Amino acid sequence: MVQANYSLNSLKSQKATRWTLLLVTGVAFFLRTNNLSSQSLWRDEVDAIRFSSWTIGDLVNGLFQQGHNGPLFFMLLHFWRTLTGDSEFALRYPSALMGTVAIPLGFVLTRQLGFRHRAGLLLGLLLATSPYLVWYGQEAKMYTLLLATVMLAFIAYLKALTGSKARWWVVFVVSTSLSFYFHILSPLMLAVYSVVALIHYGDVRRQWRPWLISMACLTLPYVPLGLWQASFFINGTDRGHPFYPLRQEFYLLLQLYTQGLFNFAASLEAVITRFALNSANLISSAGLSPIILFVFLFLCGLFLTNRQAGIEKFTLPKRILLASWALLPPFIVYFISLRIPIFEDRYLIYISPAFYLITVMGLILIRQYSVWLAGLGLVLILTINLMGIWQQQRQPIKADFRAAAEYLSRQPYPPSTIMVQMPYLRYTLNYYYPRDYTFLEGLWTNSGTSEASVAQEMTGITADLSDLWLVVSEEDMWDSRHLVRAWLDEHATLVDKANFIRVDVYHYQFRPGTIETQSTSPVAE
Repeated sequence: MVQANYSLNSLKSQKATRWTLLLVTGVAFFLRTNNLSSQSLWRDEVDAIRFSSWTIGDLVNGLFQQGHNGPLFFMLLHFWRTLTGDSEFALRYPSALMGTVAIPLGFVLTRQLGFRHRAGLLLGLLLATSPYLVWYGQEAKMYTLLLATVMLAFIAYLKALTGSKARWWVVFVVSTSLSFYFHILSPLMLAVYSVVALIHYGDVRRQWRPWLISMACLTLPYVPLGLWQASFFINGTDRGHPFYPLRQEFYLLLQLYTQGLFNFAASLEAVITRFALNSANLISSAGLSPIILFVFLFLCGLFLTNRQAGIEKFTLPKRILLASWALLPPFIVYFISLRIPIFEDRYLIYISPAFYLITVMGLILIRQYSVWLAGLGLVLILTINLMGIWQQQRQPIKADFRAAAEYLSRQPYPPSTIMVQMPYLRYTLNYYYPRDYTFLEGLWTNSGTSEASVAQEMTGITADLSDLWLVVSEEDMWDSRHLVRAWLDEHATLVDKANFIRVDVYHYQFRPGTIETQSTSPVAE
């Protein structure tokens, strides 16, 4: 009778867990698809359109060529676009979908690591409401696909090591190999898998043949990447990233994982313009309270001991495994960056589940001292997360080329000559402003170009023009002294301007009376 009641209660508990997980996954899907088109595409997303527009032959060759962070993603996006078109929603939907898939994968991974249902559901809740993961779940790039693939590979690896069916070795090899081509820094997970092998040394000994075969199979798909990565490292090729000291790397990751992109906007802009940040700048851009809360829980998860019988046991091997997953890739990136700066937070998105799971461990361990304190910690985390999501979705961060292009299109005489500063952003402008126009490349002056040289070049460029439209975004990356605008202000008349989120539009007239102008224009902030 007792056994029957236990079985019945167990079935009810499993059913409740499934429904709760389904609810959390539904919340994650809603948060990622809600307002999916609210912000303009930014240049990285437009790059995804450009690269995925190659022919199939070029896409295949791109898998083995230098310079692309995620060549396989562009190939998949090529076929996706033929089915769905190029709307913002269609381009971003795969990221939203993969970001949602990460929630059940996180639950399965937690259970495979030996944690109870509660830890899996709490991890799913943190993954679902993380402003950082919601942000990349609304971006037309490969990052959530990378996250889901690495999580699947980790699940398969653990299942294979513990003696499950041989097919899990196949799943591990295939998903890990795919992740190499979703992003070039995913092979850093091999270091984490090596730590897992040491922790599960007994399992590896029992299954040494499939383990060796699997690791050998991973070398073949990595060879093309390894060759050109080695070339970059040996030659010291500049990838265009700023160098961050180790403490800044971890501080940036902490700020993003705990507060999302909105409170990181000042830091994000600094990254885009290649200016390294110091701790004072970061502290001024957002409060420390969320970081302190998460760090406290993270440290509790790593070091707090179990004091009550019956509470979930967080053994030392589990803590070492998760700490390795969360910390080892950033350390490796730092050491590589001593030769070639390559750090970008999104490149390491696949370590975020480890960070959040250790945080969950901290909540569960605090619960043995005070249920109310643990509950308050969870409520504070969810409040911080939801506020971060609300800010990201209600107050745009990305350069608003959509509004700028609409403004240009509404002109009585739509611009036929446009200078873009910085020039690379013409591709983003072209996505929203498909009219034919003469493109003029904004001058590169950050190499120390003199004002006289700028004057000479601008005089030649504008010699036959009666007017010029200047579209400015990320100007400091190209012309930090603003010499081009200074020359135009001196030698032409500014007859109209409009300001949008991280995009400014100026209309200059060279010969008064040759064009009709509006006396005023709306300013959008």
